[in-house]
Formats: sequence, C-alpha cells, structure tokens
Amino acid sequence: MHAYIFLLLACYAAVHGGPVNLFMDVTIDDRPDLVIVEGDIAFDATSLIPQLVPLRNAYIKASKWTSGILPYLIESSQFSAAQITTITNAMRKIEQQTNNCIRFVQRTNQPTWIRIYAGTGCWSYMGRTKTSGSQDLSLQNPGCVSQSIIIHELLHAVGFAHEQTRSDRDTYVTINYNNIQAGKESNFQRYLTSEASTLNKAYDITSIMHYKWNAFSKNGQPTITPKVNVTQTVMGSAVQMTDLDIEKVKTYYACA
Repeated sequence: MHAYIFLLLACYAAVHGGPVNLFMDVTIDDRPDLVIVEGDIAFDATSLIPQLVPLRNAYIKASKWTSGILPYLIESSQFSAAQITTITNAMRKIEQQTNNCIRFVQRTNQPTWIRIYAGTGCWSYMGRTKTSGSQDLSLQNPGCVSQSIIIHELLHAVGFAHEQTRSDRDTYVTINYNNIQAGKESNFQRYLTSEASTLNKAYDITSIMHYKWNAFSKNGQPTITPKVNVTQTVMGSAVQMTDLDIEKVKTYYACA
C-alpha cells in the first residue's frame, strides 16, 4: 500500500502553459507530510495511507468554500512587492471573470484560510480540505509566480481538477503512454463518474486546467494528442479562465 502511494509521488510541473516550462521533478524535502499527485495536487500523506482509492476529491468530492469566499494570507517576506501584485491580480482576474462568484479576501479571523508561500514547486490542495487552520498553496519563487500558474493553482483550491482527467476525456484526446516518463503514468488516470462530475458541461481542450500537450514527456513527443480539430499546442496555453471554465465554476458554486 505504501509503495502504491509513493509511486504517485510527483513533485511538480508547469502543466498548464504560461511563460515558464518546468517539466522537472523536485523532491519536496521541506514537506514530507504531503503526497503530490498529477504534478500539482496536494494530499496529506497520513490521510492517504489507510486507503488506496479514491485518491482524488474533485468537484463532487471537494468541499466548497462557504459562499465562494476564499480567505488567504500571503507570506509577504517570501515574495517581492511586484510578485505579490501578480498574485493578487490573478485573484482579481478570477473574481472579475466569475462576476464575484468567487472572491478572495485577506484573512482576518476566519477559521480556515489559504496560506500562499514560496515552497518547492507549484501545487495546491483541491477544494477546502480543512475545517480550521491554514491550507497551503505553494508558488515556488522563482518559477511559479505568473498569472496562468497562479490562476491554475487557485482553481484547484476552489475545487477543480485537471480537465484531461474527466471521465469522458478519451473521446477528445489520446494519451500516448509510450511517451510518458516512467513512473508518471498515474498522472494521466481518469476519474470515475462517481469521483468527479463533468457538471454537464462540454470538455474544454483549451481550459486553463488542461495539461500541456507534452506534460511529463520523456522524449519531447506529445503525451496528449487532441482528437478534435485543434492545434495540440492550445492545450495548456491559456493565461486566464476560458468561457467554459467560468461556466463550470459558476455552476459548481450555484452562481449561474
């Protein structure tokens, strides 16, 4: 059982486009309490040890933030003033695009909040995972402080999984397992319909939550090939939420 869990250890990758391309594994020596799956989704290791499945809590498994409000604290000593502006601007972009269905507020006395710090890699928990205390979101500095990465990780915190893990993804993309780095195949598993809802929305190959076409490639060749008539490089290239991303967030938080 433990071997299965540690097989899923993958520390991080910039799986969603943007100005950086960090397809490298990093050992998270500073956070041995975590298991990172799919490159950037965090779970508490102790909570996973007693179980094999499910390892995911996307959509219907994720706890929502009350009224779509995510309190946060930024470890300001770990970022420059310009970087803090980039982080808060990404929050404002989500708020703007969702018409304030999702809001980020600086934590005052809220019992649970997101702590944004410059850890090892770009990663977040999925949904609200704690009833009290801080819930970490890591933006390695340098490397992870760009709008596309920040929005991607914040949407994990909101409760969203990677688009290509949808139960119906094989209709829209082909996973090329022969091109995937050894030991990273589990990052391309699909959710069961009982684990994650599609929210009755269409598959979005351009979603900011979609892997890049060459995520975890061992040879520079595509690990994901679209079946629809689009250029493969559109996958993982979004710098903000797409219209379908917005629809899904607003539907999930009953703002539609």
